[in-house]
Amino acid sequence: MGQEIFKLSTSVFKDDLIIAAKLLGLWNGKLMVFADDNDTEALMDFMVFEKPTNHAPAYQRFYDSNPKMTDLQQENLNGILNFHSSLFEVKQIDSTSHTIIFVDLLDEDKKEFLLMDVGLSRTTSVGFIFYTRLIPIRDINMTSGLAFVFDNSLKEKLLSSISLATFKKRRKLTSTERFLLFYEKNRQHGLNTRAE
Repeated sequence: MGQEIFKLSTSVFKDDLIIAAKLLGLWNGKLMVFADDNDTEALMDFMVFEKPTNHAPAYQRFYDSNPKMTDLQQENLNGILNFHSSLFEVKQIDSTSHTIIFVDLLDEDKKEFLLMDVGLSRTTSVGFIFYTRLIPIRDINMTSGLAFVFDNSLKEKLLSSISLATFKKRRKLTSTERFLLFYEKNRQHGLNTRAE
């Protein structure tokens, strides 16, 4: 579903792609420069879910176009419309059922989320820190496919960076601003992992 939304967005709003690439530091003035596959995944996720321009986010424009969908596609789109992005800590892993319990570190109540992800359930560890986007489907969550992963030793540093950015803006950061902040932190300190 994300790839369909990305294609629609880039075919209709081509300038958004360049603006997004500039914000992520992937535009050299003439073309896009990617260091690795993580950069292409980040650009696609950013284009689909965030609002780098005055246009509505791509997922919203896709929804507004009233596309014909199967029941499964409609269920996935409903999940996308209700995504939740944040900085999470891995609290528990069940590799048999491929589930992970995440704690939302940016929520003052430390709300917990149940995530199903085959790749992450095999490659992550309790205590790892994730910036990711959860897509609710029925009674469980999936990721959008992109995750910025950090060692637990960086937890306080990451939380401090959010606090400092919020203080400088004198307001709560937008979803787009949080994405850009953690994208940069991922380039500096991120770990490689796999989401499915």
